[in-house]
Amino acid sequence: MKYVTSFIGAAALAVASFNASAATVSAGGVVWDEVANGGVLGNFNFQQWYSTTAYGVGSQGQQTITSNTAVPILTPNAHLNGIGVFTSLNDGRLVFGNQYCAGEVSCALTFAFGGLKVASLTPGEFIFDTSAAWLNVYFQSPAIATAVNNSSNNNYNNQFANVQNGTLWASFAFDSAILRAQALTGSGGFFEAMLSVTGGLPDVVAALDRQNGMSDIYINTQAAFGTNGNYSSGGSGRVELIPAPASIALLGLGLLGLAGARRFKKA
Repeated sequence: MKYVTSFIGAAALAVASFNASAATVSAGGVVWDEVANGGVLGNFNFQQWYSTTAYGVGSQGQQTITSNTAVPILTPNAHLNGIGVFTSLNDGRLVFGNQYCAGEVSCALTFAFGGLKVASLTPGEFIFDTSAAWLNVYFQSPAIATAVNNSSNNNYNNQFANVQNGTLWASFAFDSAILRAQALTGSGGFFEAMLSVTGGLPDVVAALDRQNGMSDIYINTQAAFGTNGNYSSGGSGRVELIPAPASIALLGLGLLGLAGARRFKKA
């Protein structure tokens, strides 16, 4: 099993930057403003649930969610699943909205994740075993309307098949994951994770795999259980590019709280 110590989301924010005239990056059918290490790459909505259902295998060998059947969080051998859609990518060029499609009439980046198992419980904190955890991002063009427009609904889990319909844009492995929850029953809280890109479209991998063998992205989410049965509600989050080692050294590991939290990619 792989365990992770606590790390602080403010690390990435401490070195985040914004530049309205930044160069653009075009990869895998979408475009975004170039993001410095530590900057916010994008925002997303999602829904998650715990399950004991086995995963399937997609057309490119990736793991897939095959059912939206949910179980209580403390069910033996349950793993955390989820699906979602990116609502925006970093874009300082548009004032009234974010359109990340690169010349497409309709497109979307959707995603599914799974394999996160609770490894240890302490009051207010869940630490996950990430050894079998994964996240896959899909490019859809044209976008499937129900997979994109219903992401804030309590029954969004019904879209698990549609969300996984598209070109495999990027695959990630979880290097670490922790949930800071209000109670051991998982009623709600903040989820933090570090991930490494492991596959996908070559130009996407080239754009995101910038850390030379270490974690590439950091995600920070919030969602609540308890008002929608065994499914979460109100799930939203963002993706940040992890600061380069040189940036961390300049700010100090004590300030960033990243000591011991970074993990090498799985071999």
